[in-house]
Amino acid sequence: MKISNEVKVGIIVTAAIVALVWGINYLKGVDIFSRTTKVYAVYDSVEGLVKSNAVILRGYRIGQVQKLEFLPDKSGRMVATVYISQKVFVSKNSVAQIINSDFFGGKAVNIDLGNDPNPVQEGDTLKSEVISGLSEQIGPIKDKAESLIQSLDSVANSLHLLLDEKSRKNLSKSFESLAKILGDFENTSHHLDYMVSSDQSKLNRMISNAESISGNLKNNNEKISNILDNFSQISDSLAKANFANTLLNTNKAMSEMASIMQKINKGEGSLGMLVNNDSLYKNLSSTAADLDTLLIDLKANPKRYVHFSMFGKSGK
Repeated sequence: MKISNEVKVGIIVTAAIVALVWGINYLKGVDIFSRTTKVYAVYDSVEGLVKSNAVILRGYRIGQVQKLEFLPDKSGRMVATVYISQKVFVSKNSVAQIINSDFFGGKAVNIDLGNDPNPVQEGDTLKSEVISGLSEQIGPIKDKAESLIQSLDSVANSLHLLLDEKSRKNLSKSFESLAKILGDFENTSHHLDYMVSSDQSKLNRMISNAESISGNLKNNNEKISNILDNFSQISDSLAKANFANTLLNTNKAMSEMASIMQKINKGEGSLGMLVNNDSLYKNLSSTAADLDTLLIDLKANPKRYVHFSMFGKSGK
């Protein structure tokens, strides 16, 4: 049987079309000759998911999004028709998650396997979920970074205004002074090292003396404990003494003494009159003067006052 040229051309064109379709799908990662299961997932928002986006399971492509359309209930929700290869087990309670597939905002449907042992069937509706994209996570970080950059820019401008020519010179002088101080400190440390090394024998003796003192204290620990016990007993005895009554009596005596002194100052009583009235002093002075005159006269004229006779004759 002879095949005409038209049939040959038709066969070649058909084969080329089939090869083209298979090649395009192969480049997309879809095997058109493998059997698939059609399932659905309903989303409030598809977040940029489009037809022919990949369906992946743990990073491996197992299908693609076939169609996106709005539900007829006028709720604004969208239903995604997804084809999944039957070579992969997907449980009935798996979750179809819309995720970012790259850094450029590409989307994909990730299958989060559930724990149901029964596989998904043709026409089932999977649970749906939208995972926040990388751009949404980077957004707050971007805002904070912009705010930080603005703050750093303000600080840089402030430093530029603050550090004028004069300020820079002063800052340079300050660094030079700091370097000089550090040099002096280094010299001082060298001197201290020299002093310590030269007086090492004295330090050793001091340490030996300190060790000897600590050894004596350790050896006389029992005596020190007895002394402390004696002090404790003395303090207990002093604490038990009736100091309160003694102080009370002393205070009472001081009060009475103060009252007596107050009365004396006011001239009350014999002692008060004696202290505050000068008439007694004047009388005593007058009496002393008269007595002195009497004694002088007695010494000058004793016969006026004393008569003595051997024969009993008395004179005037």
